[in-house]
Amino acid sequence: MKLGRLLPLLLFFTISVATLKAQPYFNGPWEYESHPDLPFLLEEINMELTVDPSVPLIKGTADYLISSRRPGLTQVVFNTSDLDIGGISFGDDEADYRISGDSLLIHLPDTLGRSEELTFRINWESSSPYGIHSDVYGNSWTSLNPQMQNHWLPIPDHPELESLVKATFIIPADKEVVFNGEKTGEEVLSAEQRKVSWATAGKVGVTGLTVAVGNFVQESARTGVNEVSLWTSENGLLDEVRNGVLQVAVESIKQYESELEFEFPYKTLQIIVLPDHRWEEVQAGAGVIYLYQNLGSLGAQLRRGITAQWFGNYHRYIRPIDNRYEFLKALVVGSQSEQLGEGANLESMKQWNRSEKAVEFMKNEFQKNVIKTSLPELVQRFEGVTNWEEYADIWYDETGAFWYGVASDMKLGGENESGSSVYKVEYLYDEMGGNLTLVFEAETEAVHSLVGVDAVEYGFTDTTRSELTFTGERDSVEVGISSGIEYLTLHVTSDQNITLQEEKPFMFLIRQLRNSDPEVQIQAAKQLSSYSENPDVQLAIQDVLSNEENAEVRAALLETLAALTSGATGTEETFLSSLNSEKLAIRLSSIRSLSNYPENDRVKNAIRNTMFRSEEDTVFVTALETYHELSDAEEIRSVVERFSGNEQHHRALDALAFAVAEDSTRESLAIADRYALGSYSYEVRSQALELLISHEENEAYWEQTLEMLLEDRDPRIRFQALNAVRHLSSKTTVEMIRARLNEEMDPRVRAKIRRML
Repeated sequence: MKLGRLLPLLLFFTISVATLKAQPYFNGPWEYESHPDLPFLLEEINMELTVDPSVPLIKGTADYLISSRRPGLTQVVFNTSDLDIGGISFGDDEADYRISGDSLLIHLPDTLGRSEELTFRINWESSSPYGIHSDVYGNSWTSLNPQMQNHWLPIPDHPELESLVKATFIIPADKEVVFNGEKTGEEVLSAEQRKVSWATAGKVGVTGLTVAVGNFVQESARTGVNEVSLWTSENGLLDEVRNGVLQVAVESIKQYESELEFEFPYKTLQIIVLPDHRWEEVQAGAGVIYLYQNLGSLGAQLRRGITAQWFGNYHRYIRPIDNRYEFLKALVVGSQSEQLGEGANLESMKQWNRSEKAVEFMKNEFQKNVIKTSLPELVQRFEGVTNWEEYADIWYDETGAFWYGVASDMKLGGENESGSSVYKVEYLYDEMGGNLTLVFEAETEAVHSLVGVDAVEYGFTDTTRSELTFTGERDSVEVGISSGIEYLTLHVTSDQNITLQEEKPFMFLIRQLRNSDPEVQIQAAKQLSSYSENPDVQLAIQDVLSNEENAEVRAALLETLAALTSGATGTEETFLSSLNSEKLAIRLSSIRSLSNYPENDRVKNAIRNTMFRSEEDTVFVTALETYHELSDAEEIRSVVERFSGNEQHHRALDALAFAVAEDSTRESLAIADRYALGSYSYEVRSQALELLISHEENEAYWEQTLEMLLEDRDPRIRFQALNAVRHLSSKTTVEMIRARLNEEMDPRVRAKIRRML
């Protein structure tokens, strides 16, 4: 980083140790310092930023107007992680400043008295992977994760600070820019660039500032005096989805304003839809909400983001990622069926999903109701940085109980805490004597309470029903049956989660195929596959197939027939003729059945063509699994290259997973390397990286490749890449990850490194 003129040595001897610490205003991962030393206020920030989303890079110049909160102010401290400071000035005079760790110490030209104001300018640029995100779709946006603002903007990075902000952006001519507040003007500078201005209507918390640049189109709606704008890529959402999102925003703002008895905190709301969450724990800034298409329901995300305008931005927290504040938002939104962020490994989403369930299932109804009815008072009484203890004081005044939290009080009802028990059921049928005994034997953990079973006997002329019970590891039950019984069906009626695996007599199953209930027919078809030695089974199944119209039943019959014929020459015609069925279940069964013909080139080509032409993922995956059974690694690798050439990268990697496990050459691994290190979406890169970690054991390869992966812009890739150290020697591992620990700034990645040391 560039340094300004050095401060006189005596000055630094007089600066307190507390001021010189590396990260003022921070108290730990995702947590800000409580009651930091802040001797000044930010009154206004007026900045001009040139944004190049292709790098991504931000070059900025900002004028900061501050006012002193104390007499005798001689210096201010900003945070500047990963920023290249080009200079600081007071008017025409260059400022004295020093960078110590993540702290930017600026010596003021004159001592400020209390309430006196001063303006200074900072020039900087940043391409920090911690503060600036980019994706393969040409979008670039800044992080809202705690303590990451100062990776793209010189700022005292703490929720206590708020400021009026005016910003001018110079961006590519074909891009749009979105910022806090509202757009105030735009100007075409050239064929390549244009200038766009934004401004906030009032002061906003600096930790809620964010900017996004991309190929956005805007649609707007109004709710009262507030304007809501939705920014999406031109073909990013269907028109009906786009309209639905705007409708949810308008309706939710009205509803929450009514429930909280408090108007929406900002004059405008900007909603930005992006494909990938980039591991962002915080999705809502001051009057800005990011909706990520790989986090689940856009409507559910939006409702959560709107409540975060009150509980997260109007009220700001030194621990922004906290299950207690998620619970407050969930109380406003109410119970929703959609779970968010499944598989995203986002702590904030896990807390939200748990809080959503707690709203419905929380057993301490008294606590829930007290908190919910107090929300209007909480919003009206506090502003700016607030904490749980201040909320709890209000509840204490009402109840005499000080609630430190709610998470420990959440008992999520409706969840099945016991696993499934499996019982084998043997039919001991004496046809001559007309007797039937059912023997229930536990295959997994036994159930020691009585299990109720509904037994239905189908006879020549009528149907009779009886109730049976069994219990324990093994139990025998006599069943009263008529002389005209054709077959029997069993159905567990108790609340226990129990699966019955029945071993019925052959003729029971043959007759059961004629039942009018598809589920009963399917059960019989599946069980008949165990009678492979009986020559009458194939004839019976073919007979039923000739007249059966239900697709699910036909599919079950085809798979049973495949098990019985076991790839016999000439039997493939039945399955090949069903490959083009309009019914998905029949196509899938036919594809699976054809795996029994490994030496048949006609079958192999038919499956290959089905795989390439399939639109449904289930058909593709099933066809790929069958093709793997029929082909060698080289043939599967050719499939990979074809999908890759058509930019069907996920399908290419699905096929590569089969090839890389059997490829004796390194060609499949080379393809995985190309994907893992290339400019692809995170999902594609992560899938390829997992293949490499699982199958590439060459230490020299990992010594070189891991260095690059641990410097990747995407923290999820860095996090995942650490799993590859198992291929390195202990000495190399320690040296490499210790060196990385000194550079890494994402607390999740740092925590994983520490666990490995």
